[in-house]
Amino acid sequence: MIGNIFDIFSRREKNVEIDVKPLTREFKNRFLMLIRDSVCGSFFELLGHLRAKLAYLHGQPVLRNPNINPADDALAFLSDCEDDHFLDAIEYIFQLEHGRFFSMNESKVIDQVNQFFTIDKLPYFLTKTVREEFESSFHGNPTTGIRVVEHPRVIRKDSEVLHNTAIEPVLTLLQKPDLLNANEEFMAGLEDYRKGEYKDCVTKCCSSLESVMKVICKRRGFPYKENDTASPLLKTILSNTNFDNFWEQPIMLIATIRNRLSFAHGSGSKEKQVSEHIAKYSINATASAILLLHDEAYN
Repeated sequence: MIGNIFDIFSRREKNVEIDVKPLTREFKNRFLMLIRDSVCGSFFELLGHLRAKLAYLHGQPVLRNPNINPADDALAFLSDCEDDHFLDAIEYIFQLEHGRFFSMNESKVIDQVNQFFTIDKLPYFLTKTVREEFESSFHGNPTTGIRVVEHPRVIRKDSEVLHNTAIEPVLTLLQKPDLLNANEEFMAGLEDYRKGEYKDCVTKCCSSLESVMKVICKRRGFPYKENDTASPLLKTILSNTNFDNFWEQPIMLIATIRNRLSFAHGSGSKEKQVSEHIAKYSINATASAILLLHDEAYN
């Protein structure tokens, strides 16, 4: 009933050494007004469900005041809680009943939330729900259903230009059904970056790129093996598309960083260090390379 209440923003480890701009009162007010106006008269029902999740998260049957109803208790909590817990509430709201409160408007609501982040220059971005089709049977008759693979998550964004031109477009691209593994790897890389686990970040960035290249080869009928690494996969794509060969070196740099600095191939006796700016480069370079390869292979 309550689901996985601990897979939430505040419980995902983060790099405590990095200062981030606090949420503004205006953002919080805008968000609550947006939700109120978007759920077709179900605002207090939604708040009641939200309060139940927050109560389990914090281990407190009452969040602020035992003498008020659950919806008002949730609002009282949201009025003075820490930023991390407000971001928890944002994620929870889009998990409730798999987003049923928003009917067909969920994507537009998420776009509006991200506009609110941008207006107040807040370093966050809310991803969209990832869904996939699945086959099942009903009384022996095959049917097709849709299930949620990943609920919306609040992630950190560091460069507005790079986020708008690379990160956000690649998160949209990776929602395609055959790219869901690459999406999972890329999101894991973003999460490692947030936690300050930069070696793991560069490893998962390269894994995501390799997964995308395998999907491209499969879609286009290019010859490849499932255990192929970045180099042979990239050579295959370059030789079967209109790419110039000089693209091999800049794209392969993502794999070179992984091979030289991450845990992927063992550290031996020499300690490897990956700085934040190298991990950030890997994320942005991976997003740009995925978009470049995909567009060249299909356009």
